[in-house]
Amino acid sequence: MFRPLLISLCLTSTALADTWTIDDDGKADFDNIQTAVDAVEWKRAAYYDQSYAGTWALALGMVDHLAYDGYQVLDANALKSWMDARIENGEASVVVFCQDAAPDTVAESMDPDCTLRRYLDAGGKIIWYGDIPLYYQGHEDGTLTFWGAAGSLAVLGFNAAGGLWNGAAEVSITAEGLDWGLTENWSSTRPAAPIPGGLRVLAFDDAGYPAAWVKHYVDGDAYRGFVRTYDAIGAPNVDDIRRLAVYPDPVIPLLGDNLNEADDDIIGAFTYPWYGNPATSGAWNHWQMHGHNPPSTWYAHYAPNYPNSTWDPSTMLYDSGDVALMRWQDQLMARSGLDIAISSWWGIGTFEDDLLLSSARICKSVQWCIYYEREAYADPTALQIYTDLKWVIDRLGPTKNYAKVDGKWLVFVYFALESGTAERWRQAKQLLHDQGYDVYINAYGSGSPLDMPDPWDAIHVYNPLKRQTLTQTIPAGDDSASVSPGFWLADAAPVLSRDLDAFRSAWEQTVTEAAQSRFLLIETWNEWHEGTCIEPGQRVVHDDANGFSPTGDNYGLDYIDAIAEQANTLRWNTSGHRPDVPVTLEAETMVWELGSSAEGSDAWRISSNSTRIGASVQLPFGQESNLRITVRARGVQVNGPAIWPDMVLFWGGDPLTTWTLDSAEYGLYTYSFSTSGGVKTLEIGLDKTPIGQGDVDIVVD
Repeated sequence: MFRPLLISLCLTSTALADTWTIDDDGKADFDNIQTAVDAVEWKRAAYYDQSYAGTWALALGMVDHLAYDGYQVLDANALKSWMDARIENGEASVVVFCQDAAPDTVAESMDPDCTLRRYLDAGGKIIWYGDIPLYYQGHEDGTLTFWGAAGSLAVLGFNAAGGLWNGAAEVSITAEGLDWGLTENWSSTRPAAPIPGGLRVLAFDDAGYPAAWVKHYVDGDAYRGFVRTYDAIGAPNVDDIRRLAVYPDPVIPLLGDNLNEADDDIIGAFTYPWYGNPATSGAWNHWQMHGHNPPSTWYAHYAPNYPNSTWDPSTMLYDSGDVALMRWQDQLMARSGLDIAISSWWGIGTFEDDLLLSSARICKSVQWCIYYEREAYADPTALQIYTDLKWVIDRLGPTKNYAKVDGKWLVFVYFALESGTAERWRQAKQLLHDQGYDVYINAYGSGSPLDMPDPWDAIHVYNPLKRQTLTQTIPAGDDSASVSPGFWLADAAPVLSRDLDAFRSAWEQTVTEAAQSRFLLIETWNEWHEGTCIEPGQRVVHDDANGFSPTGDNYGLDYIDAIAEQANTLRWNTSGHRPDVPVTLEAETMVWELGSSAEGSDAWRISSNSTRIGASVQLPFGQESNLRITVRARGVQVNGPAIWPDMVLFWGGDPLTTWTLDSAEYGLYTYSFSTSGGVKTLEIGLDKTPIGQGDVDIVVD
């Protein structure tokens, strides 16, 4: 049975039915929201005061989510009044500290008679994440008073960080921690130590120190007191905080999935087109950073297996602008099943900006978008963001290979977490819309309900130091999951060991939970400096005196093949993406390279030997398919007699067959063959070697 493939566009897609159900993801289930609401008896508050400072805790996203859930947001003065009222009336209450320096309104002094401790003694409940409890006292002018371990010792009655610091190992949640509602691990940095009288331990670090715990202050109490979690920089899972806050009462998850997350599975990888080799660019770029001397030494613990694993650093340390390198990467991306390449972008006219255009034209197995890095290192104005994105879209849009989601140009934004960031992007998004440029933004942001879906249509976490991440947003926003093979920064000790089994397990779990996320992201394709790449490579021995050498630890295609089956099975159903075979492709809709141009409104002319036009298609993964490809094309003798041109059919990047186009009239050229399944690129190229005078082109309909 042959599957016909013609070079008139015929796309098909399927949608999965899905129902969003109400569930507390814990020990109780509800038939409706009201039943869950009726179970809540707590006075719930969140402390946040922008006049006061914090240290480690990321506040705004947590505050917004809790406010969205009905928590009363209190500044420092309101917190004092609220605690005094609870001390007096004894109502069941809980306050989440979204800043990790205790304000001087309730931690008036290092004394068990301060308001904060009297609130605990009266049966109050505090949820604390981030830096060490009571390590700092905060003041209205934004300054901090250092209390150190003496703060928790005086106010809470013990040293709240008496364990071994900076272990950075992933915690293990205890049975009680699971019962209280913890679901998401983190890397512990400020654990406590076991104390006389005991702590209710919710999570241990790898050395056995309590990383999450509860200290009760009322005799016989089992659910109130001081609750410590997430002893690290950042913010914990919002639903984990909500469950801890009202334990033992159940809650329904605040953050829900949506139909886009169930229907779409967009597989992406972060890519870095910033490498230079003198043979192509005239100089080394990036490989030589931090005093290294390529090809003898370079800034990475690994070397790419380019074009194969044969040891030759002068070639292996590739140039991102090398066309042969791009075609090699295109074949590998097709093998992996990726949908999008998220390309690091640093501004107009930069090295990465120039190479992105070539990458999008030559690597046709994936669609491309930018990772807007400038946000992390500056505060670009709305006008600057508008100018940058318009530049990218104007240049990349015509290639037919810049990604769109929901009909909007896709943009990823790095580290969009600072106060005011969302508003600048909201303004830029409106400026773009007013000029006819609608963008879909997936930001490394807080996921605040106030910022979704405007300006953030989706959020992600870029943190390859963790094996696996998963965002959670309200149904109006789309979520992202990510996996990392490891993290080993050059000239440093490994933070996350490269582990194929752990990577495969994390990926399989991500796939199992794919209905929760619209984007499934690989961190990364080729960030060689940080050792997070899945692109084929091998580990090297660092010897700065005599040069680097191979270790024999060659992971090759292992990480690509680990994701390939599921990546080729999960589908991105957004209109305009990779079609299934059988399909009819129109030449004017295919991705084109320089050296080709439109021929009228419905054909494409190829004029250069090194130029191709093409598209990617999807075949059933894991099985052989019989395929018939038919191309409608004609030859053109440009100026004077010449040998008729040969048209080359490329399949998966390799030449498959050649036809001589011996007529200026359109003809049909057919080839039948068997092929393996998965993502495949089909390309048409020109092979011309004219004898004597004249020139030849081909025109594909």
